[in-house]
This record gives sequence, structure tokens and C-alpha cells, in this order.
Amino acid sequence: MGGWISFNRDTDPTDQVVQYCKSVVFTQFYGQTTELDGRTDGRPIPDDATFWSLAWQFFRRSLSDEQNKQTNYEPKTHLGIILSKMDEEIRRVSSDQFEITQPMKDMLKELAELRVCTGDCESIDECHQRLLEDADTFKHFYRKRTSGVEKGHSEVLEGKHSFYWGTRQQLLFGKVVCDWLACRTESKNPMDPVFGALLNPTGGRVGPGDDTVLHNLTFDNMGAMAYHAAVHDAFGYLKNNHNLGPGYAYLNQGLFGDGSPFGGQLFGILFWKGICKELRPLNALNEQFIFK
Repeated sequence: MGGWISFNRDTDPTDQVVQYCKSVVFTQFYGQTTELDGRTDGRPIPDDATFWSLAWQFFRRSLSDEQNKQTNYEPKTHLGIILSKMDEEIRRVSSDQFEITQPMKDMLKELAELRVCTGDCESIDECHQRLLEDADTFKHFYRKRTSGVEKGHSEVLEGKHSFYWGTRQQLLFGKVVCDWLACRTESKNPMDPVFGALLNPTGGRVGPGDDTVLHNLTFDNMGAMAYHAAVHDAFGYLKNNHNLGPGYAYLNQGLFGDGSPFGGQLFGILFWKGICKELRPLNALNEQFIFK
């Protein structure tokens, strides 16, 4: 997505971005999982971590991978399985020929049973209708976006990373994408976060695309790196594919620009370290989280 070397960035105030970032800290999702295989649900990186401690952590994880080559990498939840199947259906044709097929509508019915807002917010049928309407909006953005890989498809989430489907991290990326698409277009309401995830399934993973090494080494579930990776990928995706949002350099600091994945890395991580220290999401009580 976009060029690796870019120095152009906007000069808009970042107050709205900062407030939005704080608003997603205590967000969780109906049907999500955070229980993976020990590599994505890692412990937060300590502020005083050294190069050698990080290297040792990565070495231990590498050994674990070698010892568990027969690990089942399939999605860990029913939600993840459905999203993976929907992704396969979406990729059957080029983006300019994409339509909401009957198999997708059937999968959305199944998805509604998992994504329905509990607490009398909506019925399963109402959720299904909402998802069908969101699917039409998704089709519009999927066909209209300005860049992509072969045939206009999204970056591929490799089979060995299928456990990432339906995770809180993937859906957090999806929520940021959908919220900003709605606020800055004629969409009435944000699409369900699952559609943001389907626009770019690798979004929220640390490192370029579907990288393994950086993600396994640095991902800290609900820590500074995790939150930064979700919003950094989302804002970069929006800028490069829809010409919306603040871009990778979402705090308007640093050398690289809005279109470069190098943009916003250091200042973004430092920003989230401060937020996590202030709000302490890892130590939060269940009732502090809002389900979407």
C-alpha cells in the first residue's frame, strides 16, 4: 500500500485523532477471540526492555514454533471461520467485478448470530439486515479504492496465520477503517468492523503486510505496540486506498510522510505507551470494556 519512501503529510490539527485513539482503548467485539496460540497474545513489552531481552524472547518463540510445526493454524472462533470463507468468496473475481453473491448473503446470516448486539439492542434478523446493508457499502468501497494488489484484491492473510481471523486486533483495525470511512463520506453509519477487516485482512499485524518475524517478536496484546499497529495500519490504508484520514504519520510527527509505512512509527509507539500507562487496559475490569 503506497510508496515506502514518502515525506508528504498534512498539517491538520491532531486533536481529533488523539481523542479518537483514546476512544478505542476499551473496545471489544462480539464474537472476537484474544486466545490464540501464545504468539499473538503476548505479554506487553516492558518499558526497560533491552535489545538482548527482546532477542531472547524472539529466540524462545522461534523454538516454540519449531516444536509445534503441527499446530492447527485454523481460525480459533466461528467468527474467524466465517470471515475466512467470506474472504475466499470475495477473491473469486477481480475487484471491479465483485458482487454480493448468494453464498455471501448466507454467510452474513450466519455471521449475524455472532455479531448481534446483545442486551436487546437488536434481533438476529435486524442484525442480518444491517450486515446486508453494510455489504452493499463494502462493495462500493472495495470496487472504488485507488490501489491494491493483483486484480485489486487485498493483501493476503497467509494460511499459517489463519488464527488471526476474527481476533480483537483484526477487528480493531477494521473498526478504525469503518469509522473513518463513515465520518468522511456520505455513509450514514459505520460499517460493521468485519468489513473493515475484509478490506485488508492483514491490517493490525506488526510489520509489512503479513510479516511473521516482526509480529512474533514485538506484538503485545492490548499493549502500546498492538494499539499502534491497529491504528497505524488503518490510517495508512485509508490514506493510500481511499485518500482519507491522517495517514501513517497520524500524529504529524517524524521524518516520513502519510503515505509511507515508515511514517509515524516512533512517535506513534511513544504516544501509545503514554496512553497505556495512563489508562492501563491490561489491568481493566471487564465492565470497563464496551462491546461493539
